[in-house]
Amino acid sequence: MGLFDNRFASKNAAMSRAFSIDSEKDKQKRNTAREPAAPKMGICDKCHKEALLRSYRSREMSVSDGAASFGTVVKHLCEDCAPRSKRFEDANVPAMDKKQVKNLMRSAKKGLL
Repeated sequence: MGLFDNRFASKNAAMSRAFSIDSEKDKQKRNTAREPAAPKMGICDKCHKEALLRSYRSREMSVSDGAASFGTVVKHLCEDCAPRSKRFEDANVPAMDKKQVKNLMRSAKKGLL
């Protein structure tokens, strides 16, 4: 019985060491900042113009023979066709004219009284 106990103990110790080494490598990979890929020259998938392209992942659905399939597709898009983030869309709020500001101030005044 002593032979088996020693073998299993050494196996468990070896597996534990291997796991700790792997987890240290994973932590180092997670902590490094990932830089976006540099743009490359090519033809845009959307507007078909030659420009500097970046790769974007998008979800796509296709239907064939009555069956639908979902998947992610990598599309190479130029700066004009690239998806915009909502943060930048919110920043482009149109300026209000005098009448709109006056109505807003009137409604705010009524709410305070």
